[in-house]
Amino acid sequence: MATSFPDTKRHLDELAVNFLWHQWSSIGVAGGVRSNDGWMIDPEALVLATSRFGRYDPRLMDESIDWLVRYGRRINVLRLQSLHEQWPGIADDRVLAAIGSIVGKQSALRKWRGIGQPANADVEPEPLFFSATGGYLPVFGDPDPDFKAAGLLRSPVEHRGMSKLPDTRARGNLIFLLRAFFGVNARAEIFAWLLVHGSGNPAAIARDTGYFIKSVQLTLNEMEESCQILSSRQGREKIYRVIGDSWHFLLAPQGSPKDQRVFPAWFDWMPVFAIIARLAETFVIPDLDAKSEHFQAIMIRDALGTLKPAIDRIAVTHNWRTTTDLRGTDLIQSLLVDLDSLLG
Repeated sequence: MATSFPDTKRHLDELAVNFLWHQWSSIGVAGGVRSNDGWMIDPEALVLATSRFGRYDPRLMDESIDWLVRYGRRINVLRLQSLHEQWPGIADDRVLAAIGSIVGKQSALRKWRGIGQPANADVEPEPLFFSATGGYLPVFGDPDPDFKAAGLLRSPVEHRGMSKLPDTRARGNLIFLLRAFFGVNARAEIFAWLLVHGSGNPAAIARDTGYFIKSVQLTLNEMEESCQILSSRQGREKIYRVIGDSWHFLLAPQGSPKDQRVFPAWFDWMPVFAIIARLAETFVIPDLDAKSEHFQAIMIRDALGTLKPAIDRIAVTHNWRTTTDLRGTDLIQSLLVDLDSLLG
């Protein structure tokens, strides 16, 4: 097979790191080029994915921690934990535990304490950062105490203090605007979902936002009393909708060009990160490069089989083309094309 699995994994890791840099810089992290994407950023998904893929880029890890130390109150910790439970395998528990310890030192952010899971005390700590060529990056000086307590070794975290608040005028930062407006709670996500989609039922909203359907239903019922959320019956199902035109002032002042007064598209980022993480694990199976093309294809199709729920979810909003009917190199190349299209 012409495709090298180690090279493919490196490509996936780089794709994820570059995408995470792009999103962090869009919400205020120093050192990147900010842009105004058409997709809405999911802050909790961003934190979870960074705990895993940030291990391939020390600067990304440190700048994201710097932002969280300053603006961790903008993150919904309960939703973070809920998404982590719903999508196991994306986040690194030990990294989350270390970040939670660092951010939670501030009394106003004590909810961060206890997120993630540190390594067993009997397990020898390992270096935090991976080398691009395999193995780990060396650790210099005394290890950072918070990461060491979580079972990971790295030099002490330095907070440069250069992070900025998310620019709520940027379309992709709609959730931060709504959290500033409603507070850091389920109402912000629910309202954002309705603004972007126009209408929907509680089950769809709960699935995409990560909240329990009963909580979504109760919140929608309360919001309906404002007369800004309307409902109607379609058979046995209750559909809620928002009068979107009444809320365009959130994006730009009255009189602004129409292209500046368009809500961002909703995208469910957790399934995307789940796909990359699962494939990256598959590509490092020992000696997979030396196996037959038939065996390699079987392993990849097996991985895709476990990812079917995630693929089905992103296929709704993205033209996902990869199927398990493809074989060998064609299968891998199709995967890379789809992921490059999503994150590139």
